[in-house]
Amino acid sequence: MKLRTSVLAITAVMLGLTVTPAQASTSDENQMSPEACSKTQAESTFKYAIYYNSNHGGAYRNIGYSVYDFADERIGGAPQGGLQPLNFCHGGNGNGQGIKNNAASVKNKHTTYYAVTYFNSGYKGSSDWSSPSSGRNLSVTYNENASFAWQTL
Repeated sequence: MKLRTSVLAITAVMLGLTVTPAQASTSDENQMSPEACSKTQAESTFKYAIYYNSNHGGAYRNIGYSVYDFADERIGGAPQGGLQPLNFCHGGNGNGQGIKNNAASVKNKHTTYYAVTYFNSGYKGSSDWSSPSSGRNLSVTYNENASFAWQTL
């Protein structure tokens, strides 16, 4: 595959074509973007933050896109790399631990969409809805959270 990619790139250069990388998938963004772990929740353009402790305490992670399974957010959607869990990454209690079945509160900075945290993977099961521009302690999905999606009424 590397050889084929290199040959295509060299051919494109020889023909004077520009090669642009494919746009990152949402999994790539949730896993790799500096918005997720390098910026505070206030600084991040990602609108959803999930916290290890109640009342928005402890470690947290900024998330920009719906997550089908917190324990398996595959980069590029490919299964070759195995499980790619999303972890809490902003210091405090829970730092470095997996988000799935470990969260106690969330913040929704979006002004239009509801942030829905689901009990099961695949946006299924019981859920906690966080209104636009609000935060809350999880109740139904407290330490039993597996996926997240943006929703409208």
